[in-house]
Amino acid sequence: MPSPAKTKRRGRRQGEPVSRDDVLAAAKRRFAAQGYEKTTLREIARDAHVDPSMVLYLFGSKVELFRESLRLILDPDKLAAAITDGSGDDVGTRLVRTYLAIWESPESAVSMRAMLASATSNTDAHEAFRDFIQSYVLTTVSGVIGGGEQARLRAMLAGTNLLGTAMMRYVMHVPPLATLPAEEVVRLIAPTVTRYLTAPAAELGLPDA
Repeated sequence: MPSPAKTKRRGRRQGEPVSRDDVLAAAKRRFAAQGYEKTTLREIARDAHVDPSMVLYLFGSKVELFRESLRLILDPDKLAAAITDGSGDDVGTRLVRTYLAIWESPESAVSMRAMLASATSNTDAHEAFRDFIQSYVLTTVSGVIGGGEQARLRAMLAGTNLLGTAMMRYVMHVPPLATLPAEEVVRLIAPTVTRYLTAPAAELGLPDA
């Protein structure tokens, strides 16, 4: 039997603070590598060097951890900042460029594909993804374009354009959209996104607020 002095320490020292960010980062890596269904809280805890009970204490469930991990990839605050940025580009150009940058990055693109795949194949992941879009993305984006049901619908219309573009270009790799330079895609998509976000409600045919 090895002496106590030679026993390898596992996990953290007693009293050492547990970083919520470390657990989220470990979860993001696992979900990206294995998808939602194959990832376990025990594996995430091991990667983050914490006890599995601490993961549950911090996040409550695997579903909640999946939902929170999405924020590391698709940060609603970055999308909102792109909309409110006062630079010379129009709002659609800024938003589309920010969104496509997530997909153009090899690391975040892998995570996005894995998260989307999980959301379309697992009921719990689907609910978590839908709640993330509704509670985080749409709420944040609609909040910076005026708030209310009309703003939420505008944000959703813009989102369908962005998501459809990502699916065709980065997930299904359908040409010619998949082979165009990213800035060319921005140029083509941005006017529609700008229209959804800024055109008069009557022009869009939006229901009365």
